[in-house]
Amino acid sequence: MVVACVAAVVAAVTGAANPVSAVQFLMPGHWVYNSALASVFHVDGSTGNVDARAGVPGSPGNQVFQGETSGYVVGSDRITEFGKSSLDVKGSSTPASEETAYGVETAGGPYLVYREAGKVVRMGDPSVLMELDGPVGTPVATRDGTLWLPRTEAGRLCQVRKDARAPACQVPLPRGHNGALTVVGDEVMFVDTTDDTLHTVERDGLGEGRDLGLDASDDAVLADTDVAGRIAIMDANRIHLVDTESGRAPIEVDLPDGDYAGPVSTGEVVAVVDRGTDTLLTYDSAGELKDRKQLPAEKGDPRITRGEDDRIYVDGDEGEHVVVVDQDGGLTEVPIESGGDNDAAPPRGGGDPDGPPVAAPKPDRPNLPQPPRTEQPPRTEQPPRSDPPDTRRQQQTPPRVPPTQPGAPAGVSATPGDATATVSWGPAPDNRSPLTGYRVSWAGGSRTTGPGAGSVTIPGLVNGTRYVFTVAAVNGVGVGPGSSSNPVTPAAPFLAASAPRNLAATTDFDNDTVTVNWAAPADMGTGVFAHYAVNVGGVQATATGLSATVTVGVDTELTVTVTAVTTNPAGAQVVGAPATTRTEGRPPASDPTVVLSQGAPTDEYCGGQEGCSWMHVEASNFPPNTMIRFEAHSTQEDYTNAHSTPTDENGFADIDRFAYAGVGYRVWVTVTTPDGAEYVSNTITWGAG
Repeated sequence: MVVACVAAVVAAVTGAANPVSAVQFLMPGHWVYNSALASVFHVDGSTGNVDARAGVPGSPGNQVFQGETSGYVVGSDRITEFGKSSLDVKGSSTPASEETAYGVETAGGPYLVYREAGKVVRMGDPSVLMELDGPVGTPVATRDGTLWLPRTEAGRLCQVRKDARAPACQVPLPRGHNGALTVVGDEVMFVDTTDDTLHTVERDGLGEGRDLGLDASDDAVLADTDVAGRIAIMDANRIHLVDTESGRAPIEVDLPDGDYAGPVSTGEVVAVVDRGTDTLLTYDSAGELKDRKQLPAEKGDPRITRGEDDRIYVDGDEGEHVVVVDQDGGLTEVPIESGGDNDAAPPRGGGDPDGPPVAAPKPDRPNLPQPPRTEQPPRTEQPPRSDPPDTRRQQQTPPRVPPTQPGAPAGVSATPGDATATVSWGPAPDNRSPLTGYRVSWAGGSRTTGPGAGSVTIPGLVNGTRYVFTVAAVNGVGVGPGSSSNPVTPAAPFLAASAPRNLAATTDFDNDTVTVNWAAPADMGTGVFAHYAVNVGGVQATATGLSATVTVGVDTELTVTVTAVTTNPAGAQVVGAPATTRTEGRPPASDPTVVLSQGAPTDEYCGGQEGCSWMHVEASNFPPNTMIRFEAHSTQEDYTNAHSTPTDENGFADIDRFAYAGVGYRVWVTVTTPDGAEYVSNTITWGAG
């Protein structure tokens, strides 16, 4: 009890007494949505405790993804944002697609990737929608916040850098090959499941392929991070652990028959979930089974994800349980019942936090048979006893902790603007004296805000000058310790380039190419020109001049987009406004036709007979430079005649053949190609000439 009281006093004095402070919400962990309670719960992966709860509207099966300051409850028809420190609902929006989003929690994110629709949304204020011209594979992210998206159908690998507003798809992938991405250390690798090779992703393409040592199917699934340097590839009911350095044969792990989700890696162990039996299995990098756990039963399929804290979280679909897989493979089951509240939790058993401790109710005892009572002899009357004063209440009531200066604000951050900066922070513990305000200070000035403020914009700063802001809380006792922001440098707004002008596209149907021409933008913005990004039907190209020729399938109409890319003062590339046009698809081929007419009179064969003339025949749209056979027919009994001649390079041939004098008879011609196809001309009645 003495140790507990001392700890409580120390916690109160240092500002750590609030068990649900904003600091907790900014630390790594995992959020889960409980549909029955219509609430999100925060699970601290390091302790296995539920330490926060917020009421947020949603539906069964909704996912929760977190960014630096906000969390997002994501469903097929609504995305609801809530503050991680305030635990208040901040607004809702409509998803970019009705399909289930694949979420990636990383620096600058989170990102929602709609793989079939080819759409990427970076959640934030404001959110940014990025559209790719076709579906994408499963993304991965590196520690610097770069999102990598494979587009194997288009033969391109795209990346979205932190704070970029559009993907850059400049790394080519083998066209027609299937594969997936993973991250080893902080190096992105592409596993080509068509030719079973492993490639390091380099700046201008893929590195030299290394043999995987296995025959992977196109349905193989990769863990997005390595397992102690090995790549985990799940193919059917088997996990292959591929060594990326030594070239040794992969370690094979045979799984029990089942329907598996995963694999997901902590960096030391890999985990999979059998959705048919709700069983969690974990293995180390040597392929040895670390643990096996039966998950609590819930409706729907459990979800297995990896958090930014390198732990694995397995959620029930209804949000009633979470199983945490620690980095070393240890398992912790966390039931989601009432969870944390917005306010500090009361002492165990209820009561006033500043009042005397109240004992927790004891569990009901079963009605066990009692031993027979033994009759006691009558008690002898004792003389009255003078008892000491009842000090039990005094012993139970610890002295009240006096108010002190407030604790430090949580999560102080700054965002630069044009000669301004916006400083944001989470609430500070008041340490038993109501807050009267927050003091924001920097080199050259300070400003005091009200007690409810969580952000302030500082004007009058000097562009190009580096600033660090310190925020301290103030209460009736004094000013508390300050927390400093990240350094920021205000700057004039950066302007991207305007759209290129006079965009035109010409299709070469014989060579399957599209040549794109354009004029420079009227305004190149405030950046340094880097190149033009050209997109023809999803195939990316770059150019420093004003034209580009792209090889692409030209059978259908294609969208052509050209943007000017410039470099901002921070060295990041910025995509300008797009210019867009469309190409014409390949025109449909015309059907072969045969046209017969009565030609010039002749003295050959039927000379001297009335109506003796040649048959004039024209054949169009036949295969070029091909020998075709003409055969004449008539209603005159036993008449037939034939001749063969080649078509020209355009598939055309005409003849004046078959001298004929059958006045009044009906005449027609058939043309036969080498493959046996037969085409019939029109029918005419032969005249007298």
